[in-house]
Amino acid sequence: MFFSGILSLADSANGRLYADFVSAFMIILPLAGLALFIYWAAKNKFGKGTLDNAAFRRNFMPYYLPFAVILGWLGLTFAASNLAESLTAQMPDWQQKFTVFSFLIVIEVIIVIFVLASAEKYFEQGLSGFGLRTEGVFGDIVTAAAMFIAVWPLVLGAFFLVVKIGTALQGPDFQMQQNEGLAVILENKQLSLRILTIFFATIITPVFEELIFRGLLQSYLRDIGYGPWRAVFIASIIFSVFHPLMHLPALLILSIVMGYAYEKSGSLLRSIFIHFFFNSASIAFALLGS
Repeated sequence: MFFSGILSLADSANGRLYADFVSAFMIILPLAGLALFIYWAAKNKFGKGTLDNAAFRRNFMPYYLPFAVILGWLGLTFAASNLAESLTAQMPDWQQKFTVFSFLIVIEVIIVIFVLASAEKYFEQGLSGFGLRTEGVFGDIVTAAAMFIAVWPLVLGAFFLVVKIGTALQGPDFQMQQNEGLAVILENKQLSLRILTIFFATIITPVFEELIFRGLLQSYLRDIGYGPWRAVFIASIIFSVFHPLMHLPALLILSIVMGYAYEKSGSLLRSIFIHFFFNSASIAFALLGS
């Protein structure tokens, strides 16, 4: 009894220490991000003129290519989801979700391969001209991490504002919409499903969405005469509407930063890394909070 009591106290102390560490980290990260954002804003006048010299990504892709890819993705996703659900109707719920996400991964990998082949064909200098180049990768990672930290408090602020408005309109029963992948991770304890969903959310999705919305769509908008900031905003709006409506303000801010990173550097890897950091942090904080 004595030793069990000591172990219980130790576990309790470790639990408090862990909770204190998580709480401190969740406070320090936004504060560091806010400081970084204020520094950038003061130095660059909130981005005014920072993209004036953004280079064109010269290409000869058909005007319909970005929209054909997006429509094809939506159609294939709808068909695959229905097929997966019909094939697994008699299986447990978690196995149904595992099958659906497996199908989605296959579809997005196929589309990624198609987009890469198209970029190699239609962009001057191929994939390098598209923004996928190996030189400077370490710098892209470091800069992407700094940009993610800087935008994190703005994203949190947008989510907080949506919750406040929703609560004011609907009362205390208001519930924020949850990302489907994040909901699957939190609601299911099966390790295989969690690993698959985390892989989908942190690896496949950032690559897939950045290739389409930044690489193809934003480059297309620049190609037809839109300035860099206007192309960033339009591509960001389109990107955001493909996500839960309540997430739109936060994801619009995030998307503008990713689009800015692409135009500023010409590196698509930089926006992919920002997307990766955001999705990974969202999952990590959700799991820590649970």
